[in-house]
Amino acid sequence: MTTHLTIAEIEQAINFWCAREAPGEDGALCARARTLADVYGLMIYERAASVDVSRLTPEQMDAIRVALYQRELPL
Repeated sequence: MTTHLTIAEIEQAINFWCAREAPGEDGALCARARTLADVYGLMIYERAASVDVSRLTPEQMDAIRVALYQRELPL
């Protein structure tokens, strides 16, 4: 995996999870998309084109790994 992710890659992963998992009852994003939306929003706020993967939480890394690299998490 790369050491940086672009804002486009984060958006791609969010879209993957939105298409794969249903939104909550209140229309909120699913949990994995929501965790990535935190990074995405911060990147927009900071006008960052990319983010260092060391800044991501384990949950965010798992969501990225599955969405972008199609690697299911070990059980």
